[in-house]
Amino acid sequence: MSKNFRRQEKYAEKRVNNKSWRKPRGINSKMRMREGGKPMVVRVGHRTANRKRGFHPSGFREVLVNNEKQIALITKVADGKTAVRIASTVGGKKRAAILKMADEAKLKILNR
Repeated sequence: MSKNFRRQEKYAEKRVNNKSWRKPRGINSKMRMREGGKPMVVRVGHRTANRKRGFHPSGFREVLVNNEKQIALITKVADGKTAVRIASTVGGKKRAAILKMADEAKLKILNR
């Protein structure tokens, strides 16, 4: 989402997390009925710009990697704007090998 949509009644409760969006569902909810002066509700027209889509917040394009072969493929096409995220199912031995290859290729690793 490109805009920062606020959760309903975030200001009233300390324990309500501002980052997590929840659709307002109350029967008399002014936010659900889109009354003026209330926070914006997520709708169709609020999609992120095409040129910004698919990027990590750091500005790199994110690629999920499971093994060393995939790192080798990424290094061939990497243009300095690619970052690697190692899959959570990868074990310790293979993770160490992937980290070594990524460091040699000077790739950014998002979950070191």
